[in-house]
Amino acid sequence: MAANKNKNQGKSNDGGNLANDILKGIKKDEILSRAQQVINSAVNVLEEEIAAGILAAKKIEKKVIDVDEIRSDPDDLMNRIRRDTHEAVDLFLDALTAITKQVNKLADSKPEEKTTNKETKNNPTLTLLETEQPLRPGETDTFKFSLLEDTEKTAKIKFQKTSLFGPNGNTINSTALKISPSSLTLKSKEEKEVTVHLTLPKNAKPGIYNGLITDADNSLVKVVLNVEVIP
Repeated sequence: MAANKNKNQGKSNDGGNLANDILKGIKKDEILSRAQQVINSAVNVLEEEIAAGILAAKKIEKKVIDVDEIRSDPDDLMNRIRRDTHEAVDLFLDALTAITKQVNKLADSKPEEKTTNKETKNNPTLTLLETEQPLRPGETDTFKFSLLEDTEKTAKIKFQKTSLFGPNGNTINSTALKISPSSLTLKSKEEKEVTVHLTLPKNAKPGIYNGLITDADNSLVKVVLNVEVIP
């Protein structure tokens, strides 16, 4: 099931009750990709800084200390510490390399698509409808969107609506919205248009309001209504 807006889109959703719907739009692949880039950059910087620091330190050390003589004593305590420290650094770098490779594999791998009866499972899409210009109390506006049944099944939709929630706890009752048709049936690959009529009450307070239109039996139908009311 796919919902397409026919007009008015662009503003973000301010209603607290819509947070879960918006969070679903976050893509895990993008997060993994960014994590991969950060780790790779960190490893490259670390390697460059270590290499530059070691070269500079060795040049200074050879000018003031007889390095060969100091390191030739196998019983010296500091020489033993030197060997142990090298092993610890190697362990650290091996662990960092392993983590980087694992993140690369996760970012490059694609989740398998699960199908049932040769049908692809769809992800919910959020359709945003908003006024072309602010409305005053008592004014009306009309919104349109379409629903497309892109599976092989027949879908029955019965719309349900919430109130419009605005700032400072202000609300506009759901009776201000009229959905036509209030229910419909979509055959496979069929698309139908839906009209939403909004009539603001005369006592509506100024602010940006948001409401949600859904279908109780189909989680793919999610339409957000965004309305700006001015005095």
